[in-house]
Amino acid sequence: MPGASGFDLLRTLKEDRRYSQIPVIMVTALGLVQDKELAFRLGAGDYLTKPFDTREMLARIGTHITLKKKSDDITHTNQILSTILATIPGIVYMKDADRKFLHVNHLFEEMCGMCQDQIIGKTDTLPQRELAEAFNRSEELIFTHGIPFLENVEDIPSKTGETKKIFFRRQPVRTPDGELNGLVGVGIDLTEQILLRNILSDREAFLSTLMNSFPARIWAVDVNYLFTQQNIHHAARWGSLIGTSVDEIETDSSVREEWKRRCDAALTGKTDCAVYPCGNKEKCRVLISWTVPIIEEDKTTGVLGISFELDERTIQSIARTKTECQGDEPAYM
Repeated sequence: MPGASGFDLLRTLKEDRRYSQIPVIMVTALGLVQDKELAFRLGAGDYLTKPFDTREMLARIGTHITLKKKSDDITHTNQILSTILATIPGIVYMKDADRKFLHVNHLFEEMCGMCQDQIIGKTDTLPQRELAEAFNRSEELIFTHGIPFLENVEDIPSKTGETKKIFFRRQPVRTPDGELNGLVGVGIDLTEQILLRNILSDREAFLSTLMNSFPARIWAVDVNYLFTQQNIHHAARWGSLIGTSVDEIETDSSVREEWKRRCDAALTGKTDCAVYPCGNKEKCRVLISWTVPIIEEDKTTGVLGISFELDERTIQSIARTKTECQGDEPAYM
């Protein structure tokens, strides 16, 4: 090669991205240790000095072809893994057995306010002290105490000063021999879900208090006639019915049929109010009952029932004070 050496060609190949992955075996008359050292430093995969045996040359070529194929398979697998990790809708990081970061995705970068180059290959790189302490506590249980996996919700400070609720699952990576070789951590931001859950919990508590403090029997069934709600006044009369079908209520069949008939009407979108005498010769009482459809997103999902009783004294009191319509007010029975 006039005007260039094998080392020059090797350097040119390894600096060109199109050819840098091609295995190179140096075959030269230069047998000094410093020549071999230079060749390997420039990226040679092997080194043969002249004279050489052809069979040895072919054997080495075969070995490097096999290694190249395995290297390509590993590279392809790593590319797939990196793509998967990059597209997972959560915070992802990997560490080796020395607790050095091997991989982080963009959500991890956002969480700690650092880029990959500032994190990969290091151990204590997390900027916030609280964040670093939270990671160390959890990872200590895996690296030191051998916990098979760990799931917990951690308070992670954000760049804006807010505290995020992050659910993390951390799991050790082991060699085929069972030796601890690293750790994978995946986190999901549950801040909004937890906030929503707390709001729903508060609303459920408010609704429960309202239902139980209202002086009426309140109940609800779904489209399959299974009871889904019941306040204390209704439970005092009928017992606990949650999860029970209207057909299973322990009462006269006529009562069950009337109950189901009114539920059928409500499920078709009708609102109904019925008045039932329920006293006897010694004691007069009247039951007033409403059934209305429960509608969610323009779809009927169940029936809500509200009923209360009027005793004789209350009825007589109403009759004495209100006997006919006054303006827009309804007449009392």
